[in-house]
Amino acid sequence: MFIRFLLLLAMLPLSSLADVAAKPVTVIVFGDSITAGSALPANERDKMWVQVVERESKGRLRMVNEGKGGRPTDSVKEFEAMLVRQPQAAVLVIALGTNDSRDITAACVPKAVANLRAMIARARQQYGAKLRILLAGPPNINKAALVATKPIANEREAKLRELGDAFAALAKETGCEFTSLFGTVPEPSMTKDGVHPDAAGNAAIARAMLAKLAP
Repeated sequence: MFIRFLLLLAMLPLSSLADVAAKPVTVIVFGDSITAGSALPANERDKMWVQVVERESKGRLRMVNEGKGGRPTDSVKEFEAMLVRQPQAAVLVIALGTNDSRDITAACVPKAVANLRAMIARARQQYGAKLRILLAGPPNINKAALVATKPIANEREAKLRELGDAFAALAKETGCEFTSLFGTVPEPSMTKDGVHPDAAGNAAIARAMLAKLAP
């Protein structure tokens, strides 16, 4: 199979070979405010991890940022609208779960898994069964710096771990890839509100995501 591929490449004109080598891979990232970078100062928006990944890929990846502040996994309708808005993709990253962790009841994780399962099915209907899908487990929080949910800091951290484990299992079941972002962001990078990383925290996420996406 590989020899046939090489023979086909040899038959292409040089201009076509250059196009093949230069064309970046389109990666859509469907996420929340951490993906959107909405908590970064206006003069640091270029530091959001999605943009850092694109820059560091040296032209290999074209990152499409479909992040939105406050988005939980219960956003299947928004996901379907995104599929219409973005008709083509080679890779899909689903980076959700942080907002779900506000729900510390037993229903939180099963609902989140069901939502992601629906997104995976719809994405494959849109982009094809061979679409590469990467599920990103939600990052850690800084419990001491939490603002809105500090009274349930321990429960919320536990829920983030549960969500990550459940997303890993879902990825294995559905033939997706998985990466955990829990523990990726240094606590000093989340002193603003305990959740949203600063530029250094975004750089840490970018390193982890680039390691998964670049190959």
